[in-house]
Amino acid sequence: MPVPRSAPPLFLALLCALPLAAQEPKIPCGYPNRDILTPFRVCAEVYAPPDAVYEQLRLMRTLADRTADKVFDKRGRETVDHEAWRAALGKVESLGIDAGYLAAIIRTSKNGDDRDLAFYGMFFARSVDDVMNLISHIPGEPDVRIRERAFPRAIAFLRAHLGQKFGGLTDDQKKAMVASMPQPGSPAAKSAGISRLPRDDDHLFGDQLRLAPFLQLLDQDSATDHAQALWFLKECFLIRKDLAALWLEPALPRIRQLLVTGGRRVQEEAIGMLRAIGSKDLRGVSPVQDRATLEAWAIEASRELFPPIRKFSEGLLALYPSPERDRIVAAGKQALAGGEVVRAQRKDDTWYSGWRAARIDDELQPLGLPAGAVITAVNGAPVKDGPALLSLLERHLAPPLPKKLLVEFVADGESKAIEYRVH
Repeated sequence: MPVPRSAPPLFLALLCALPLAAQEPKIPCGYPNRDILTPFRVCAEVYAPPDAVYEQLRLMRTLADRTADKVFDKRGRETVDHEAWRAALGKVESLGIDAGYLAAIIRTSKNGDDRDLAFYGMFFARSVDDVMNLISHIPGEPDVRIRERAFPRAIAFLRAHLGQKFGGLTDDQKKAMVASMPQPGSPAAKSAGISRLPRDDDHLFGDQLRLAPFLQLLDQDSATDHAQALWFLKECFLIRKDLAALWLEPALPRIRQLLVTGGRRVQEEAIGMLRAIGSKDLRGVSPVQDRATLEAWAIEASRELFPPIRKFSEGLLALYPSPERDRIVAAGKQALAGGEVVRAQRKDDTWYSGWRAARIDDELQPLGLPAGAVITAVNGAPVKDGPALLSLLERHLAPPLPKKLLVEFVADGESKAIEYRVH
């Protein structure tokens, strides 16, 4: 497998060395909690590396740096067509890579070269999950040059593994994997978060990959950090868009801000990342276009993955700021001006009372209320009529948001409820 052409040499350092111009307040990336993976660590300890393994890794890295003929094997590891390099790799594999030891070096060692060598050697660890965990350490590395070298290698490794699914294993491999798992329902399974046996469409890897530290790079002041993070995220989402659904939404306001205020290279990387999560028919856009056009395009790009009216289940919906929500509010206010007060019996002969809309207009269909539903309570407060319901909604939706609304209603003689999360 050839070296990915999308991995820029010296990783944008010359193009993006200047900090972001402070023209408006910085929007946070949405991940405020800091830990050992957050940019940037203070590496100030004297930490002795594993001499035997490091001797071979240093030889491998030296040979790799001397040649442009590097490729990535089927396991996503950088390889060099050189006898001495292969011999050194054989020794490393016989000695074994201690991922925990490398993590300690990466996190604490004051020796930058030792950290760089740990980032080089981590891809030769036996466990894919261990490598995924170590990849999450890259954003916290304080030396930009070390990050520049590690990012493209990490993406090559992720390309080889992130897309693998249980259904791609042989029958013998599936049996071996299931046999090694704790039985669902057992204390060990509950402790590990395992509730069922694997299915063919389950991904094998990715649980150990944390993308929050990459998004936290967007909180830094350097355009280089912004471009690095956006490039890495784009490459991840091109492999698996579901990772964007899992991690990206809190950072979208910051990404939209960088799209319009960042330098040209940052804007291009933001466009590439948003295009990776957008629909196939997403229109094109250019960094030279005006702010309003760019902001509208960014919202359009994220709409497929993060629709403004989001149905998680029959009883749970989320509503985000959008023209769609505005139309729902307008139609709802109009409906509340009419309708009727209802008092009737449920199927179990118990009585209820509430308000029923004369009709559910098309604009209100996304709310999931069935035709003829009688709304009886909002967040436990009983509904007497349309004006009372409007008053309840206005009181419960007063800033600050987000807020939760539990709307109870009766449909077809049965009590039901829908929770709305208004952001």
